[in-house]
Amino acid sequence: RRENQVLNMLLLNMATDCYTLRCYHCENSPSLCKTNSTCLATEDTCLQMKFGKLRTSSCWKTSQCSMNDIAEFFQLDNFEFFCCQHDLCNESAITGVNKAAFSIASVMTMLWITKIML
Repeated sequence: RRENQVLNMLLLNMATDCYTLRCYHCENSPSLCKTNSTCLATEDTCLQMKFGKLRTSSCWKTSQCSMNDIAEFFQLDNFEFFCCQHDLCNESAITGVNKAAFSIASVMTMLWITKIML
C-alpha cells in the first residue's frame, strides 16, 4: 500500500513537471485574442484582463493572480480579470463571477483527483 502511494506521487509529479500550459496571448487588443503560445514552466495560469475596450491575454502565475499584483504589474487601476488553469481557457469574454467560479471548480477537481489517486 505504501509503495503504491509513493509510485502515484512520483507519477503525478512527473506528469505535472512535463506538462506546459497553453494560453491565448495578445496585448491591448480591441477583440478576442486568436494567437496562442506555450507558457514557461513557471507560468501555471492563463490570464485575461479587460480595461476599457482593450484586452490583454497571457500566461501568468497563480500566485500572482490577484487584483493588487496585476494592477502593480500592468500599472492599471480600473480593470476586470480572470485566471484559469487549463489549455486556452482565456479565450472567451470576461463574464465575472462565472469565470472565477469555474477557475475555483477546476482547482477543486484537481485536488479531488489527486486525493483519489493516493
